[in-house]
Amino acid sequence: MIGRLSTRLRTSLAAGLAALLLLGAGAWWLRGHLYDAQVDSAATEAKAQAREIGSSYKYGRPLPEKGQLPYVVLDGDGQVLIMGGPLTTQHLAGPRPVAVPRLAPDDWQSVQRITLAPGGAGAANRYSGRAFTAMGSWSPLLQKDGFQVKPSAGPFTVYVLATPFAAESSLHTIDPVLRVGVPAAALLVALMAWAATSRALRPVDAIRAELAEIGEHRLDRRVPVPRSGDEIARMARTTNATLDRLERSVTLQQRFVADASHELRSPIAALRTNLEVSLAHPERTDWPAATQEALTSVERLQQLTEDLLFLARGTHPATAGRLTTVDLSAVLRELADQYRPVLGARPALRVDAPEAVPVHGSRIRLHRLVRNLLDNARRHAVDEVVLSARRTARGCVLEVRDDGPGVPPEDRERIFEPFTRLDEARSRDAGGSGLGLAIAADITARHGGTLRVAHAPLGARFVLELPSA
Repeated sequence: MIGRLSTRLRTSLAAGLAALLLLGAGAWWLRGHLYDAQVDSAATEAKAQAREIGSSYKYGRPLPEKGQLPYVVLDGDGQVLIMGGPLTTQHLAGPRPVAVPRLAPDDWQSVQRITLAPGGAGAANRYSGRAFTAMGSWSPLLQKDGFQVKPSAGPFTVYVLATPFAAESSLHTIDPVLRVGVPAAALLVALMAWAATSRALRPVDAIRAELAEIGEHRLDRRVPVPRSGDEIARMARTTNATLDRLERSVTLQQRFVADASHELRSPIAALRTNLEVSLAHPERTDWPAATQEALTSVERLQQLTEDLLFLARGTHPATAGRLTTVDLSAVLRELADQYRPVLGARPALRVDAPEAVPVHGSRIRLHRLVRNLLDNARRHAVDEVVLSARRTARGCVLEVRDDGPGVPPEDRERIFEPFTRLDEARSRDAGGSGLGLAIAADITARHGGTLRVAHAPLGARFVLELPSA
């Protein structure tokens, strides 16, 4: 059930519960601390009163009038000599004359009775107070409220009872405040948490509403970015960046599909036209030549389909082939031996790779990468194509150079996009599908390298950099 609650409610409940626990613990500590402080104050007062009564009794001075705690003075045999304070007045008989001053009625209200048994002293009430004593010797004369006591010399003991009445009274005063204040404060914290969470989540609601409106055909919309600069603002900026990448990806995909359809339509249209003309005039058709043209269109369709399938597979690990150590110098020499019979004398194919250049990757993919670069170079070369490979401090470098028209600086990035053709250098009639360099760039990225068009005094110069094995 808790999992179904909203974030606002969960946060508010958690904040309110935490505040209730903390405030409750604080109130319990405050209550106990206040009680202990009042009891300690009563104990300090009782000690002072016991010392004062003992000193007055010892030297025959009148007993102090300021004492507000119950007290009793006993002789060495435990007989009561005198008692006073806020107690129920009671005359206790003893072998010596005892003068017990009678207190005013107001001093006796709401006070429990203390019973002192002959032969000893004790204090008992429902508050279980603590008694403090002061000891000394008998004085020759005690004057108190007109009474004179002439006891015989001997020891005496003063008992003063420290009652927790003031502490209990303080608790009775503070308890109602705590019972109401603690839950009210916890509720206030919960309401503040609700308000703060609602305010913090307001941009999230706006982002959610905007994302709900963004569809396949409305990828140009972006979520609002709050001015707070906090985590939600960073999330909104990240969301917009993700939408930018998604829009670019969808645009590239749509462009790729459109270009692929256009590329496939040309050989299909040529093949259909050739077959329709041959069937319309079978007696005037050179069937071997027509079949060869149809086969050429089918081969072009097959190559284009394979290239599209390669790009559509992306960077899935299952399509990368077995990774091993590949010698780029050997790859260049193998491809040169395969292409020389096809190229003939022009353009000439030269390989400059005197030492082994090992890299870690897929042999099949690297062969295709170099082959695509070589196909691009031989289509545009006039007299010569040069393949070179060397090792460097940071890895390996492979270059493919030709002496053709070259690549303009403004097109050196665009040329690696699918179906990109430069008007002055490339055409469908030359056999290019516009995917060779895109596939080469894709294979390079999979192997953690870079492929770029570098400056050259004459023609085009493609530079491939890969990490060494």
